[in-house]
Amino acid sequence: MGRLKRGLLWLGALLAAAAIYFALRGENAGGPGIRLQYWTDPASMRASAETFENYEREHPGVKIVVGQSAARNLVEDPQRVLCSIVGGDPPDIIVFDRYAVGEWAARNAFMPLDDFIATDAGRTDGIKKDDYYANCWDEATYKSKVYGIPIGTDDRALYYNKDMLIKAGYVNGKNEAVPPKNWKELREYAKNPKLSRWEGEGAKRKLTVAGFVPNYGNAWLYLYGWQNKAKFMSDDGKTCLLNDKPVVEALQFMKDIYDDLGGAEQVYAFQSGLQGGERDPFLTGKVAMKIDGNWTLGGIAAYKPDLNFGIAPAPMKDENDHPISWLGGWAWVIPKGAKHPQEAWDLIRRMASVETALHMSEVARRNEVSQGRPFIPGLNANRKVTEALFKKYMEDDPSVDPKFAAGLKVFIDLLPHSKYRPVTPVGQLLWNQHIQAFENCIFAKPGDGTTAQSALDASTAVVQRELDRIVVPNNGPEVSWPVISAIYFSVLVLGVIAFAIWFFTRFTGNRQARAEAYAGWIFASPWMIGFVVFTGGPILCSLIMAFCTYDALAPSHFVGVRNFQEVFTQDPLFWKSLYNTVFMVLGVPLGMVVGLGVAMLLDANIRHIAVYRTLFYLPSIVPGVASALLWMLIFNPNEGILNWGLAKIGIAGPNWLQDPNWSKPALIVQGLWGAGSGMIVWLAGLKAIPPDLYEAAAIDGAGPVRRFFHITLPMLTPYIFFNLVMGLIGTFQIFGPAYLMTQGGPVNSTLFYAYYLFNQAFRFMHMGYAGALAWVLFAIVFVLTLYQLRLSKRWVHYQGD
Repeated sequence: MGRLKRGLLWLGALLAAAAIYFALRGENAGGPGIRLQYWTDPASMRASAETFENYEREHPGVKIVVGQSAARNLVEDPQRVLCSIVGGDPPDIIVFDRYAVGEWAARNAFMPLDDFIATDAGRTDGIKKDDYYANCWDEATYKSKVYGIPIGTDDRALYYNKDMLIKAGYVNGKNEAVPPKNWKELREYAKNPKLSRWEGEGAKRKLTVAGFVPNYGNAWLYLYGWQNKAKFMSDDGKTCLLNDKPVVEALQFMKDIYDDLGGAEQVYAFQSGLQGGERDPFLTGKVAMKIDGNWTLGGIAAYKPDLNFGIAPAPMKDENDHPISWLGGWAWVIPKGAKHPQEAWDLIRRMASVETALHMSEVARRNEVSQGRPFIPGLNANRKVTEALFKKYMEDDPSVDPKFAAGLKVFIDLLPHSKYRPVTPVGQLLWNQHIQAFENCIFAKPGDGTTAQSALDASTAVVQRELDRIVVPNNGPEVSWPVISAIYFSVLVLGVIAFAIWFFTRFTGNRQARAEAYAGWIFASPWMIGFVVFTGGPILCSLIMAFCTYDALAPSHFVGVRNFQEVFTQDPLFWKSLYNTVFMVLGVPLGMVVGLGVAMLLDANIRHIAVYRTLFYLPSIVPGVASALLWMLIFNPNEGILNWGLAKIGIAGPNWLQDPNWSKPALIVQGLWGAGSGMIVWLAGLKAIPPDLYEAAAIDGAGPVRRFFHITLPMLTPYIFFNLVMGLIGTFQIFGPAYLMTQGGPVNSTLFYAYYLFNQAFRFMHMGYAGALAWVLFAIVFVLTLYQLRLSKRWVHYQGD
């Protein structure tokens, strides 16, 4: 038997060694060459595959490993990129949103590329600034240094349905559709009852067709502000101009159109039922005009190529001004700490060439044609690439419908006159706050005091406060994390030594007791070690960060209690998020009542009761993403089954997730769907009640109601207490519904505390401030839990008492 055991041990060791060998062999397949890590989006991964294969054949020592960010948005959810850079193992190349390059460059996350560009000056295939549209190049430049090489780009123009405009009477002498030429005409078109239509009266009145919605498509306040000569940031980058008069006028113009259409809630409810693809509302005649990007041309060509549409520059406030647009796009960046920057630059040079762009476009064209869809080329930040693509796939292809070529030409002509979002260290915050001000304004009710000016003033103050912190930092001494770690582990070692001394002096006589104590501590040691290493350390780290300014990329600096002062005195969103979270506490007793009710129904002794219990429990184990998608369909105010059912009984359903007054109640209703998880606890409690108590009460003449209130509830008080405590803790940590369904909107009505904390940490990189928020949350939950524990002595009854 001993030989068998030794043999099995040797076999296990050999298998483990073989597994490690082959894993390492697979990791280094291809020899000791260079492995270039290239992160991009899934669509680009497919289009780039052939290019990478060709490159690897020409460079035998190079292996390109392609990955993606595994996030919804590289800029708004950059956790993987952040962790890779901070952890010292970043990819060699990242395809990054161009408007955020400057913000991350300000945090020293990317390498400047000026030396590579200077080296390329003498190469015929080198990357040269003059080959690019100036605005695309400048968008990836921060403080006169280039941090990204622009790739694809896009801009916006006005799409209009010619048939709908002709039917509404907007024609010239040749009976041709005439799009609006200025803001006044655009508003007139939008509210014309021949283009915008409603059904029903009073509370049941719903928008069914929209002539134009200011922010449906891809316009945003930025475009309207630029059309009114706004800047958004000062030339020196030190002052936020979000509340300047041109921006205020632009926002008021947008609000006026929303009000003309019945208000923001009405329009958002209308938009919630709109879809993409073949059901795009512009294709189905539900939207007459929209400002959108050049990518929309591909959708029209694929799903409704016979649509009678036109494209024109978006109407300016003054039609005598030269038309403008706003652009966005992507760029190649090399993160700080990349292992192969020179090889990464060589690959970027190859990818940026006209030949590679044409090859990748041909791959994309073949893919589209294989699926029965026409191919419309995109725009490129490289002027030569854009011109070559347009010539090959538009001008030289006789099969192309002229209206698509003419439409794409409008976008190309607008590129040199397109604006880009300010290159600033607060770019993401500025973007979020410009949306915040927009929503606060358009959802404002008469008499509540919110105007375009006040909404923009509030958002400007938030951006300016962060800008001042960056431009003129008021930080204390730098925090030494190695020293803190050494102190932490030194204290732990001293604690272990002190405990060992106490333990061996405490258990000196009784051998059996000492052996049992040894066994107990040995079995408990995995948890204790795990807590000390994986929980205790992060807890200490978050506590220290709460008193620091820290963005994970730059050194942390001690700032005392400044973070806590800002939380309570300068941050209105803290109070808003706290209020939203406390409101959701209403769902705790409702969930307990529903769970207990279901448990009592399922406590019956009937056939197939296990099946019924399983069915009621299933919703609680549905993945959060699937549940969110399902309930977004259910809550759809125009096509959702919930409002359909209410309409059948004569009730006009609300706009649910699109209405700030109903968004939180909607999420509470969604939470009741998962009451089956609490049902298990209630069932256990019901089963633990002695049946003879009910029998005795029945003999004494107590009915079902009296038995419930005098036996069931008192006996269930420990379970009520448990569900109450856990429910409150869970509610203060609510995150998923806001992240998946509402993104905190509308008008921050679902900006819950945990979601706000997440945004501060991982969207704005305010790790220190997020640490302060976390400890405030801990204090709130701790105090509430202690208070409940104290009160429980008065009403919780245990069978052993």
